[in-house]
Order: sequence, then structure tokens, then C-alpha cells
Amino acid sequence: MKTVIEGIILGLSITAPIGPTNIEVIRRGLKEGWKSSSAFCMGVIIALVIYLVVVAFGLSFLTKSELFNTVLLFFGVVVLVYLAVGALRDFFRQKKLAVSGVTEDSRKHLVPGIVLTISNPAVLLLWTGIMGANLAATEGAVQKSVFLISGILVGVTLFFISLNVLIHFGRRLINGRNFRYISLGAGLILFYFACKFGCQLFEKITDIT
Repeated sequence: MKTVIEGIILGLSITAPIGPTNIEVIRRGLKEGWKSSSAFCMGVIIALVIYLVVVAFGLSFLTKSELFNTVLLFFGVVVLVYLAVGALRDFFRQKKLAVSGVTEDSRKHLVPGIVLTISNPAVLLLWTGIMGANLAATEGAVQKSVFLISGILVGVTLFFISLNVLIHFGRRLINGRNFRYISLGAGLILFYFACKFGCQLFEKITDIT
């Protein structure tokens, strides 16, 4: 039980800081409602499960592969640029944005959540470090690792539920004009992360060549 609680606290602590994932959750939720942001969050959780399972099965050696990290960074930059352009496009649209509560297809938000998380090399490195340290401390105890993973996923889920509740009630104060500026801020932040990963990608490519 103690391990599960530690995992929950860890999951909440890791997910809370502002990053590209949370920015995109907020933007989608304010624009199309909690169902859209929830689908995106579900995609993030699916990606985290994949990573946690990979690390738990001892495939963390992938993080030591320069080629693997370079490919991951490349896709991360592409995804972030795509999302940033989408957010900035909402700002520069001439017509008034409709802040609706209906999403056409949950896959429209689920898949980007998976892709953004999978292509973020920081996520793989983070979970590798956490799970690697845990496995080393427990001498590879599988049961404790399962409890820790379960706790982390519960913590991440609780954070996203709380965030979606805030979005659901907060979006009532948002109109089309206000959302344009929210999209501008989100686009700039996403573009910042794209540039940050882009610099890391450039360094890795120059090191390889």
C-alpha cells in the first residue's frame, strides 16, 4: 500500500508542471470541451503504459542508443511544430472561433495524445530513470514495481481528471475572442518546446556526423 501511495504522489508531481502535454490538454478542452481533452488525456495515459511496460521488461537500454534517441527527437519536433501551427492558426483566423462542446471523433484527440507522449524523449528518459532506480532499490522485485506503476498511473489519471474538471467549469468564461489569445499563448509555448527539442536534435546529428 505504501508503494502505491508513493506512486500516486510521484504521478501527480510529474504530471503537474506545465509542459507541451498539459498545454495541449487545456487548449483542446477550452475549444471543444471536456470530452476532447479527456480523449487526449487517455492517449497520454496509453502512451505512458506502453513506456512503463517497456521499461519494466528491461528495455531501458534503448535510451542509450544515439540513433533511437535521435529518431525520437525528430518525431517529437515534428509533432510539436504541427501542434504549434494548429494553435497559431486558430489565433490568426479572421472569422470568430466557435468554442463548442462537441467533438467529431474521439480518435481525433486520442491519437495525438499517444503520438505526442511517445515522441517526447524526456518522457522515456524520465520513466527509465524512475523505474530503473526502483528496480535497483528493490533488487528487481516485480510485485513492488507493479504497485509503483499502478500508483503512478492512478496519480496521472487523478491529475488529468482534476484538470478536465477545471477546464469544464472555466471554459464558461471563455468566448471566441479570448480563446484566440489562449491559442496564441499555447502555440508560442509549444513552439518553444519544439525549438528546445530541435536544438537537442541538431546537437545529436552533428555529434553523429
